[in-house]
Amino acid sequence: MSFIKGTLIGAALGLLFAPKSGKETREDLRRRMDDSKRTAGDYADKAKVKSNEMSQTAETATENIKLTISKTAKDLREQLHHASEEIKDEARTLKEEVKDTTEDAYEDVSIEVEDASEKIRKNDDTADSNDKV
Repeated sequence: MSFIKGTLIGAALGLLFAPKSGKETREDLRRRMDDSKRTAGDYADKAKVKSNEMSQTAETATENIKLTISKTAKDLREQLHHASEEIKDEARTLKEEVKDTTEDAYEDVSIEVEDASEKIRKNDDTADSNDKV
């Protein structure tokens, strides 16, 4: 925009101080205006090219981001599933260990109860035999 303003100001000053005839000055102005139009058109074309390049870059970046997010989500799902399976396996193992420990404790208590019962019976038998004497 400032380029066009500068061109117009330069043309106006050229008219005021030009030692040429009106026809020559108009011809010069026409050439300068044509040059300015071409230059402005060139800038517009460059701007369109840059705009397309930026658009392509943004699309590529967006696609890359989508792929990265998708892969990250998939990886997280897989890790969560794996962790869940590990927790289930650990729970099964603990359940078996608790069951085994409970069975062992039951057997130990049963043996202790039998031993205690036997001692009580022996004491009763001994007490009965002492009472008989």
